[in-house]
Amino acid sequence: MNNQTQNYPEPNLAKDSRKQQVRGKSTQSSISVIEQEKTYMELKFQNASHYPQWNDRSYQCKCLPSPQEEIVAVILGIICFVLTYTLVRVITFIPSILTFVMINFVATLKQEQNNSSRITRLQKEDHCGRFPKDWFTYSNNCYYIIFEEKTWNGSLTACASRNSTLLYLDNEEELTFLKSLSIMSWIPVFREGRGHPWMWQNGSTCKLQVLDVLPEKGNCAVLSSGDIKSDDCEFPNFYTCKHKLEN
Repeated sequence: MNNQTQNYPEPNLAKDSRKQQVRGKSTQSSISVIEQEKTYMELKFQNASHYPQWNDRSYQCKCLPSPQEEIVAVILGIICFVLTYTLVRVITFIPSILTFVMINFVATLKQEQNNSSRITRLQKEDHCGRFPKDWFTYSNNCYYIIFEEKTWNGSLTACASRNSTLLYLDNEEELTFLKSLSIMSWIPVFREGRGHPWMWQNGSTCKLQVLDVLPEKGNCAVLSSGDIKSDDCEFPNFYTCKHKLEN
């Protein structure tokens, strides 16, 4: 027998160990992926539980308006309709209103021109003697229409400086004549206050009807648009001076 030693191949332990390690890692990776998927599904389920269930009646009603909101909407709709209707009506009537205003303006302008022409004619034809040419006469009286605004007291003083008095009315005939000229002028009529009688400057009681358009401050009288009205004594107005001719 040969005493030679037989060499048997050593088992490949290193390779088997590596294979086992690889298998172990692969198994751990699979377990880790499964756990991650499980965790993801749990989180997804938890998050889904926080969202409102739109099939729930409590959420279905929130998208509908409340009765109060419906009432407000109806009221706003009515207001919009009324405003729109009013705007349309105003726009429709604007041409008519403008036409009416223009007609009145032209008529007033013509009336003023006619009155001015008449006064000028009176000044030329019925000149008041020794007075300046701007004065004219009517029924034994001289008049001077002054287109300058003064207070009631200022008008009295201005007429006195012209050797005349502030326009006073002797009778209805004279008032009718002055109305035809559309004269606006202070007249020497006043009162001590509301509730007191109207007096002429000379102290006699005024029997003319005075329209009390300014009850609180209207303590002086003015001839305007054919009527005698109360006005504030400190408010500036036109005035007319009058001088009575001697017989």
